[in-house]
Amino acid sequence: MRPIRPSVEQTSKALSVPPVKWADAQTVVLAPPEAAPAAWKELAQAVVWGALNPERRERFRSPTTPSVLDSLTVTTEDGWTVPLLRRPAFAGASGEPIILASSAHLSPESMDAFAEDSLVHALHGAGYDVFLFRNRGCRQAVRPQGIATFDFDDMVAHDVPAAIDEVRRITGAPRVAWLGHGLGGQLLVGLLGSRVSRSIAAGVVLGSPVQFRPLGTTARRAAAVARALPSHWRLPLQRVQRLLTVASRPMDVAPLSRRIAGPRARGLMMDCGTDIAMGLAQQVALWHEVGHLVDRDNRFDYVAGLAGLDTPMMTVAASGDPMCSPAAAKPVHHSLIHPDRALIELGHDWSHLDLIAGSDAATQLFPQIIAWLESFRSHCWTSE
Repeated sequence: MRPIRPSVEQTSKALSVPPVKWADAQTVVLAPPEAAPAAWKELAQAVVWGALNPERRERFRSPTTPSVLDSLTVTTEDGWTVPLLRRPAFAGASGEPIILASSAHLSPESMDAFAEDSLVHALHGAGYDVFLFRNRGCRQAVRPQGIATFDFDDMVAHDVPAAIDEVRRITGAPRVAWLGHGLGGQLLVGLLGSRVSRSIAAGVVLGSPVQFRPLGTTARRAAAVARALPSHWRLPLQRVQRLLTVASRPMDVAPLSRRIAGPRARGLMMDCGTDIAMGLAQQVALWHEVGHLVDRDNRFDYVAGLAGLDTPMMTVAASGDPMCSPAAAKPVHHSLIHPDRALIELGHDWSHLDLIAGSDAATQLFPQIIAWLESFRSHCWTSE
């Protein structure tokens, strides 16, 4: 018996799809690299880091998870427009205003990079109205016509007072608390030392050196080059930091982050870097030459200006911080005369980034800061 074969017509019906069906069908289109540049770039970064660290069984980076913040602007006396971020106090909170200022090589978001463990989250949970300070060196700042150069002195004289005045206007508080990390703490020292403003209820400085060692040979050469460059240029530190992080080994990040898991530390460096204005870099180089936190002309020592000042201040420094040893930070504590000023000296297992993003900072350090501030938060509501 011969097998029964389907007719041509039957075969056509079995294999064909009615044209109307094509209109209803869903098509999947693979996006080309240009359609999703961020995702492709992140994949490439992870591949490069993995190739350089084949022995590591961890992801390249953890994504940062910042809070939802309000965007504001501040206009300085000399005409700059500078961004200001805010996380308003929750309903029913006492709402004392506190301004957070970041290190020179980090954006303000570094203090809110991992929201549930961040300083912003801790202070907001304690009932504060939290503001994140930006200076005129950030890319979002708008300069007035004819002004391009600036340095630390300009930030102290204009940016910090303008931010404080705007926060006071928004909240109705006569005074504010200030918490600064690295450069953010130095700006507070500059403000108080120059007696520009008396609107500080209390201050906290984290890893903010005011005494400096001479630069090494390579750093001295870099400083000499920086002095010869135009003051209005910017050092593209953000891009350099990202490239170095992608090409890093675990031991490269370790000096700045002894208590942060590798993926988190790399996420912080990738997402929260910032450029540095050449004028600021030139003044920092001067500090290392003379050994002190001085003005651009080396005629005034900001720390010497603190002598006899009765402002409550907490100074925090870590022995393991290559950017600020306890000895480099202590002069601030010794210059002030307030009886309740505080000094916290952490051990060698703490470093610069750990002060704001360490894995256990939210349980070991932040509660100490908030407990100390508790004694002075009511000062925000009293006049100078």
